[in-house]
Amino acid sequence: MIAGATSGALASYIRWVGDSALPFWSEQGFDSARGRFRERLDREGRPIDVPHRAMVQARQAYVFAHAAKLGWFPEGGRLAEIAMANLVRDYGEVGLGTASFHFSVDGNGLPAATHRDAYTHAFLLFALAWLYALTGDRRHLNLADKIIAFIDAKLLDPDHGGLFDAAPAGDLYKRQNPLMHLLEAYLFLAEAAPDKPYFDRASELVALFKAKLFMPSDGVLLEHFAQDWGPHPDPAKASLFEPGHHFEWVWLLDRYARLAKVPEEPAAAVLYRVACAHGAAGDGLIYDEVRADKVPVKLSHRVWPHTEAIKAAIVRHEAGDDEAFTLAESMANQLLGTFLNRPFTGGWIDHVSETGVPLVDYVPASSLYHLFLAATEARRLATVPRTTPQAMV
Repeated sequence: MIAGATSGALASYIRWVGDSALPFWSEQGFDSARGRFRERLDREGRPIDVPHRAMVQARQAYVFAHAAKLGWFPEGGRLAEIAMANLVRDYGEVGLGTASFHFSVDGNGLPAATHRDAYTHAFLLFALAWLYALTGDRRHLNLADKIIAFIDAKLLDPDHGGLFDAAPAGDLYKRQNPLMHLLEAYLFLAEAAPDKPYFDRASELVALFKAKLFMPSDGVLLEHFAQDWGPHPDPAKASLFEPGHHFEWVWLLDRYARLAKVPEEPAAAVLYRVACAHGAAGDGLIYDEVRADKVPVKLSHRVWPHTEAIKAAIVRHEAGDDEAFTLAESMANQLLGTFLNRPFTGGWIDHVSETGVPLVDYVPASSLYHLFLAATEARRLATVPRTTPQAMV
């Protein structure tokens, strides 16, 4: 069971994000000459020469657009706009009706991997939702609509529903993860532009979650599927779930229910309960992977599931779960005690072994999206108790 808490950990976590992480990644984490965010830094905080993924650029653009929208980091809006312009220039193929983006570029801004990744395009939509919410510039919505047209034409499976991982497709297997982030993007597009049909698209994905992704007999959300949403042919993949994704879906289903003004989805409480009961080691750190029979199979710990547990615990607390706030405090304490401000102020250890030994020798920018969004939820809870959906906060 996940248990234990340290009083005030959420407040300390919020301060760390605002006082350490955002300033650091806006400066050392941003390449002003190239107009893009750094992909990863070494243990001294220096940039590493690796391909820069479009997904990371979109995530960072989201972070700084949202931070500017909150007034938490006003100069973030300029960085987000610069990064999006770089994405269009170096990664994008934008036509009259559709837009798609290379997976990554090299240090000179030339294509490194040219496939079109579903996960990446979901985050591009998410970033554009927040840029539109911040600026009101309809060009961001126009670009989002062109990306959606590309997703419809090249990534949707017309026969079985859901998304292929990429175009061109490397294989035809399905994963829940790109769908989860596409749902996130559609929800925030719907909040930013309620006059457009983004909410209907979100509803379709929630229906797919209930029909294909969630396994009520085991109370789990599986990760890998065959093309027709049957069991994945690899037995090692067919039964896996990630506790972090359980928590992430809890938060998204809550967001959907509030926006739709409908009762909460019963599966959310089940996902939360299973993740809390079977998703963590005795010290409270969340496992990377667990089997459907509740046996942990990957005992290491990434930083991001702990942020998703905070988000899930906050909405469960708001739904009346008296123990959920304790979990949120506990997860903030785990982040502060195990992952954050290492190996430098404003950085983090992204992945540790079951005994707490770091498993990577670099700091990936991609995790700031998780760390920041959890802090915004904690900040919202501390300042404005929510009874109805708050637009874009």
